[in-house]
Amino acid sequence: MEKRFFINKTDLNNNEIILKDDEHQHLSKVLRLRLGDTVECFYDGGSLLKCEITLITKNYSTLKVVGEENCTSNPKTQITLFQGLPKLDKLELISQKLTEIGITKIIPFSSTFCVAKENLNKIDRLKKIIVSACKQCGRTKLTEVENPVKFKQMLELLKNYDLVVFANETQKDFSLKKALNKVKTQKGENLNVAFIVGSEGGFSGEEIENLKQLENVKSISLGPRILRTETASITLASLLAYELGEI
Repeated sequence: MEKRFFINKTDLNNNEIILKDDEHQHLSKVLRLRLGDTVECFYDGGSLLKCEITLITKNYSTLKVVGEENCTSNPKTQITLFQGLPKLDKLELISQKLTEIGITKIIPFSSTFCVAKENLNKIDRLKKIIVSACKQCGRTKLTEVENPVKFKQMLELLKNYDLVVFANETQKDFSLKKALNKVKTQKGENLNVAFIVGSEGGFSGEEIENLKQLENVKSISLGPRILRTETASITLASLLAYELGEI
């Protein structure tokens, strides 16, 4: 696999790309690439651009686009995670792995028993991790990470989805496949799906009831064992991606 670099669309001008800052440093100092070497570049949601290195200076590199390919690794189904705010290292792991799995959006939320606090500085860090994960897995469409919302705000946002799967540790059983098949029958294959995973502290009884009262929310069990929040997010993301044809 070619070495891959992330650019802004504005960095591409007349089949020429200027790499600066971290991407330039990675090309010149870490990988120690040379003139004439070939690499791939991509911008958010764009094609894979086949490039040849034409210039390397101290502060930037210049690449010439010599070919272009459609990206076949981008998700076809819109799947959003509503993630109860965990500690930063766990949110980093969740963002990395869900990008690889094919999740399209992550919206953190605060609830009664959240230990972690909202920190908008996390978002920039998470975006860097997502870019790195996209380079690794081959997709060009970045997973979106939105600013944290309050639990009550999340309840309103959930109404916009065809199906919301709620990982509820108090639930005894419920078939994910059955819930997906039912909504597919009603709304077709092109679904807008979300799933909810609580923080390390879980949900209050009132919050669980508020979620279960929403018509499009299906409460499911993830088995007889209590999973850590990052394990639950990765597990449910994988199950949904499989059932929706993303894996």
